[in-house]
Amino acid sequence: MLISCMKLFIFALAPFFFSSAVGQTIDLGRGPVQLIVPQNYNEKNSTPLIVLLHGFRSTGSIQDSYLGFSEIANDNGFLFIAPTGSVNPEGKTFWNATPACCDFFGSNVDDVGYIKDLIDAIKLEYNVDANRVYLVGHSNGGFLSYEVAYNHPSTIAAVVSLAGASYDEVRPAPAGQVHTLQIHGTRDLTIRFSGGFNFGSAYPGAVETVTTWAGYNGCSLVVEKGQTLDLVANLAGNETTSEIYDDGCKTGGSAELWTIEAGGHIPLFSNSFAQQVVEWLFVHAKSDWPADYSGVTPPALLGLSYNNIGNFNSADNLIYTCVRTLENGIPTAIGGIEKYDIAMKIISYELGIIQITNSRLFNSDGVRNESNELPDCSGMFELSTNLYTDIIQVGNQVFEVVFELRDSVNLDFDLVNFLELN
Repeated sequence: MLISCMKLFIFALAPFFFSSAVGQTIDLGRGPVQLIVPQNYNEKNSTPLIVLLHGFRSTGSIQDSYLGFSEIANDNGFLFIAPTGSVNPEGKTFWNATPACCDFFGSNVDDVGYIKDLIDAIKLEYNVDANRVYLVGHSNGGFLSYEVAYNHPSTIAAVVSLAGASYDEVRPAPAGQVHTLQIHGTRDLTIRFSGGFNFGSAYPGAVETVTTWAGYNGCSLVVEKGQTLDLVANLAGNETTSEIYDDGCKTGGSAELWTIEAGGHIPLFSNSFAQQVVEWLFVHAKSDWPADYSGVTPPALLGLSYNNIGNFNSADNLIYTCVRTLENGIPTAIGGIEKYDIAMKIISYELGIIQITNSRLFNSDGVRNESNELPDCSGMFELSTNLYTDIIQVGNQVFEVVFELRDSVNLDFDLVNFLELN
């Protein structure tokens, strides 16, 4: 009976792991979408994923024919998918991103959720590098890329928006950081560089979009001039300038603008364009840690004495928490450190085994939580008994757990007991 009950804690994680998606096509009810798998793919090695989102009236395959990402997937070793949006009453394909673009008939289709679900389905079938999931969007697809990143920052490492724009209205910062690159031509008459309106709804210009995301990411708004680039085949020389906001940014965030002087909405790109974008993406991976410190603020209704508890992160399927070390109940330092951030993966669901995969000094920068308080540690490891106790949030459930160290070399722990908190 005890073993069956203890499994409930592990089974609470199950919805994040299991799906029926199989093979090299993904079908979430909108029809099959072809997934390009590089020839050197090895299930033992984590692999980057690039999702390409097309513009209004286009399709995934047409967009890829224009930009050519699938052609370089093998050489660069990334998984690649280019889904197609819905069809409106006029027979035009679109994504529902922001009021300005491009659900003009008010279908309210959940495209943000669809792209997130598509990424999750691929993760279930392939060893996707959770730190290198990228979105590239053109026009309407650029709008959607920003929206997916805004709503799911723990999933998306970086966004490249070609002639797209972010949301126009002032909103609070997303729950995490995302690297962003806006590429825009100064003579774009469809989505204007300086901003404009679509069917009465405003969209911000390229500079405003970039500075908004720089602000979201906690970056200084003092811009750094970057290198000039040759992106467009029919414009002479290095026609593109770059401006970078990466000073003082929070972990995992930055913002950048590539301005194509005299560039239009559908530039005639050089053969190296896709490669240059991929190289930018690959140096803008997420940190090994999803936040400046591990843990989340617990629900107030639980009345806990801690203002920070462990959490299961569905983006990479790891548990992140802070742990204090004690000996006979007295705080004790190991290597001069009393409080550790730790990351743990699930080794066995049936047996309730977890393993520490990463650690660091807890909150080394003294970051405060949303209540302007310094976070504390809910986790404790007692050296005299080898017992690890903690409070961990899994989705909407919160558990008090006890694990015992079973392998001091591999840092494996067995689940001893748990209690769901109400």
